[in-house]
Order: sequence, then structure tokens, then C-alpha cells
Amino acid sequence: MDEWRPPQAVEVEARRPFELWIRFDDGVSGVVDLAEWSTRGVFAAWSDASFFKTAHVRPYGASAWGKDDALELDPMAMYLDLTGESFEDLHAKPWPDLLS
Repeated sequence: MDEWRPPQAVEVEARRPFELWIRFDDGVSGVVDLAEWSTRGVFAAWSDASFFKTAHVRPYGASAWGKDDALELDPMAMYLDLTGESFEDLHAKPWPDLLS
């Protein structure tokens, strides 16, 4: 059985305020609108356009901002948003059925 692994972000680009273009290692790409998060907690840092433009990909596929990776997002939520799939759609049974 092949071991499943989540898609990894390989490239990001900050676009208009709060919009992030992202490309994954399986070819999926598109723009994710992060505006709804931009007023919440640490994400308010995105209000500084120069900070938002520091978007980059960490070696393990997460999107991050700032020289010290001060803010980071797991790419899976963005992948699911772009594809319209659920986690279960991607990998229906990542563990054995414990109720059988």
C-alpha cells in the first residue's frame, strides 16, 4: 500500500491585499483570499502590505511571512479551499476502521 502524504506548497506569491497565489507539488494552483483572517489576532500583521509581501514557502511546504517566519499557515486548508475537496475526499481512510 502506498503511503499517503498531503500535497506540499512549492511556490507562493502575495498578490492584492490578502490574496495569496499558491502552487502545490501536484500541479494544483490558484488564489486564496485570506481577507476574513486579516483582522484576527496575529493575522492583523497582514494589514502591513510590506509584511504581507514577504510570503514564502518553508522547506516542509507551509506558507510563512516575515524574515523569522513569524506567521505560518498549514497549506492543507488552502489546498482544500482551492480544490473544493474535503480531507476525506483526498484520503478516505488514512487509518484502520477501529469500530469493525
